[in-house]
Amino acid sequence: MNTVTQSTVRKRTQKSGKSSLGLKPAVAPAIDEMRYKMIAEAAYLLAQQRGFADGHAIKDWLKAEARIDAILTSINAWR
Repeated sequence: MNTVTQSTVRKRTQKSGKSSLGLKPAVAPAIDEMRYKMIAEAAYLLAQQRGFADGHAIKDWLKAEARIDAILTSINAWR
């Protein structure tokens, strides 16, 4: 799942020329990589809280993605 998600992030950035946060192309790949790592860490922590029970990986990833995007959007609003 991680490889597919990271690939999807890269494709979106390449297609639009901007990151998911609307940043310039020179900065976008680094920002998207940091975002991906933050989501992965948050998803891992969610899984850990559940005792790594099977069948929740996608749910954990989507929940983590929503949380990280909300944080990054709020930070971006301060600029």
